[in-house]
Amino acid sequence: MSLSSYAQDAITWSTFRNGSKVADTVALGDYLPLRDNEVYVEAVIELPNTSKQELFSRSKLAIQKTFANNKMGTSNYDAEAGISSINNFYDISDMTALSAFGSNPSTDQYYFNAVLSIIVKDDKYKIKMEVPQYTYGQSSRYKTYSDFQSQSKPVGSLANSRQNGKRQRMRVLKTLNDKMLSTFNLVQKEMSKKLDTDF
Repeated sequence: MSLSSYAQDAITWSTFRNGSKVADTVALGDYLPLRDNEVYVEAVIELPNTSKQELFSRSKLAIQKTFANNKMGTSNYDAEAGISSINNFYDISDMTALSAFGSNPSTDQYYFNAVLSIIVKDDKYKIKMEVPQYTYGQSSRYKTYSDFQSQSKPVGSLANSRQNGKRQRMRVLKTLNDKMLSTFNLVQKEMSKKLDTDF
């Protein structure tokens, strides 16, 4: 029963996007925003009558709420330049791995490195995000960022070539896109809130 439901989920993702026939290759551009063939997206949002200082304070709060705590995540804030950034990770579990169908599921997952920046000026801000690298396996093995980098691969290696597991890759890339969109929406929501400094 479990095997059937997991398999159906993967088929649903790919059929919805590509129809019943699955192509020999999976292209990054089918699911993810690209610039120069790299996973990258940005947006400029205007907030009239809002100072750079106010937006910078909001950006720090937005960064703190963007990702769940991660042992390797790092953040940086430059008030003079008006830049808040975070280097963190998306965990996307491998639902189609055979080990996930047993009574003791594996903890293997795709681990995507995501770099998010918020750049502020008077009356507007820019959100930028790139997802350059990933690993696959047990996340517990990564004690430091260097551990991750030593085993990471470019996100592009998940696509653009003939491969096995096409449906799985389609689902993973679709899920990554959904998570990026969710992050952008969260940042915009937090950036639109006035600071609660009256008490």
